[in-house]
Amino acid sequence: MANRGNQRRDDGRHWLPSQGVDPAPLAELNAECLGLLATYAADLAVRRSAPALLVELRSEWADLSAQAVRRLAAAPFSLFDVGLGHAPRWLELRAPGVHDQSSSAEPCFFEPAEARSIARRMLVYGWHLARSRPRAACLVFGASIAAVESLAACSLSALETIAERNADSLRPRWAGQITFWRALLAAASATADNRLRELLLGGIQRLAAETLAAHAP
Repeated sequence: MANRGNQRRDDGRHWLPSQGVDPAPLAELNAECLGLLATYAADLAVRRSAPALLVELRSEWADLSAQAVRRLAAAPFSLFDVGLGHAPRWLELRAPGVHDQSSSAEPCFFEPAEARSIARRMLVYGWHLARSRPRAACLVFGASIAAVESLAACSLSALETIAERNADSLRPRWAGQITFWRALLAAASATADNRLRELLLGGIQRLAAETLAAHAP
């Protein structure tokens, strides 16, 4: 699908709960990632390997229209994760020669160059939000306050390095939850407003629960 990642900003319903937070950058990042996965799914036959979320929901991804992308991209949180929960470790990894790249047997979701570009912009947006609206950053990225504070403490040059090291970890949030994503894609494609809102609100609750669990003794 052409131009999936370059959608008009006013087509989605943005409902970030914090006043003063511009939701457009988040919607753009969500839309770009969704559009790329839809494109990958349509061309899945030419890819040597692909994650289960793309393989099992190939038709749902490939049939995702531009309107459906816009609707889903307006989620009040990042639908994609670049490992921000590990931010407290990032400050320790700024020294030359220190690396903590994630390793996974699952194929990467994005092509390397695209992943680096998205990861860089996602981290810069998260950094800005962490400094200006830390509580909103916790909600948007499903991160603890400790992770948000660590992100805010990073320099811009450190973010560049972090993006390089973490690009291959960029993936849909809850990538193993095939049923959840099937419901999300179906609701977005069917213009089922109430169902989509219900699923996204459930996502917020899930993020909150995961953040609380991370603080558990």
